[in-house]
Amino acid sequence: MKPHSPLKATIYSAVLPGAGQVYNHKAWKALIAVGGLGTCIGFIVYNNDQYQYFHSQYIAQVDGDPNTVVTASPTLDLFKTQENYHQLRDISYICLGAVYFLQLIDANVDGHLFYYDVSDDLSLNFHPSLVRTTSTHPAIGLTMKF
Repeated sequence: MKPHSPLKATIYSAVLPGAGQVYNHKAWKALIAVGGLGTCIGFIVYNNDQYQYFHSQYIAQVDGDPNTVVTASPTLDLFKTQENYHQLRDISYICLGAVYFLQLIDANVDGHLFYYDVSDDLSLNFHPSLVRTTSTHPAIGLTMKF
């Protein structure tokens, strides 16, 4: 059997998000990683489109040219709206970086735990025991076995 490398899993995940999870035989985690990255990219595209639209509307509103047409609602504060979408786009970029970093960590940690064996018996057993002390009187204790 070939040894399993956590470094290889991390590199795979860095090059192609989700590939490290597939290398670790956890393909369902790859779907979560790709889905999270895709969601972040979708929010980036949407917020950037809205920002560009409201930015152009704001420029048209303040340019002083009576021939430019503003199609946005006249009651809408275009400056605040464009800044709101600009901030949401920036937050979406931060979320994209966080999801990418988390899937790298997941691939590395799961690569380290690849050979970790969890037995079916996860019980905790208590047994009374006799504890020998330096004094002349023995003591009673409790032993825990995992």
